[in-house]
Amino acid sequence: MSDDPKPARYASWTAGKLPLPELAEMKSRGDKIVMVTAYDAPSGRLADAAGVDLILVGDSSGMVVHGRESTVPVSLDEIVFMTQWVTRGAKRPLVIADMPFGSYEESDEQAVRNAVRLVKEGGADAVKLERGGTSVARARAIVGAGIPVMGHVGLTPQTATVLGGFKAQGRTAERAQQLVEDAVALEAAGCFAVVLEAVPPAVASAATRALTVPTIGIGAGAGTDGQVLVWHDMLGFYEGRAPRFVKRYAEVGESIVAALGRYAEEVRSGTFPEERHTYRMPDEEREAFERAPSPK
Repeated sequence: MSDDPKPARYASWTAGKLPLPELAEMKSRGDKIVMVTAYDAPSGRLADAAGVDLILVGDSSGMVVHGRESTVPVSLDEIVFMTQWVTRGAKRPLVIADMPFGSYEESDEQAVRNAVRLVKEGGADAVKLERGGTSVARARAIVGAGIPVMGHVGLTPQTATVLGGFKAQGRTAERAQQLVEDAVALEAAGCFAVVLEAVPPAVASAATRALTVPTIGIGAGAGTDGQVLVWHDMLGFYEGRAPRFVKRYAEVGESIVAALGRYAEEVRSGTFPEERHTYRMPDEEREAFERAPSPK
């Protein structure tokens, strides 16, 4: 068995980049789609090396990277910069840039203009926007401009206050039906996939059956066409309570603290750096340097 985590289909991607139509083919074959967030070149490179299919440059960065209380303050410029960084590290996965709050609500023209920035300046392969309703028209306009769009329904963090906080959505029959209808409307607007966040599995499965495009779940059960998790959540970069839907695959935060602690101890004790961590100069040059008068 190969130790290479990348799926066999990677070998057949002639341009090195996952073709967008392949996602629909994966849904039809029943192949699960793997998506993860990333915010810089090293994480993009590592996600690529692991064989991840999609990378989301998410406005979740506001909370897990920038230390903010929500995603709302994240700016378009910040997403552009992070997308540039990620695309320098990730070559094969499709890179999808979040459209942050305030970058598309005003008008179709605003939405298209800012989506173009994310693709042209950031290097994104696609963009993602939240909610149904007016976002359906925005998605249609962006797709009409030639830019692929991923939709997002259920718990939409940009409008979490309106939804009553970071809570599961679609838990009543009426809200569940509306959620599925929003997902269908986003597909009709041209979205190539839809994220379903924090919804009951029965609702996510119904939406997945109703759509011909893939669904990507986060806290939506195993019935979706793929899954996404936030980098810092799944790798254990911080302490405290993680969302219910998070599975931690590593405790990287603990490893970093331990490594930094060893480094600090060795610096303070004088055991680092050792001779092998230094650079030599020819003996004659060193002797000449030591004989030279000290500068005044």
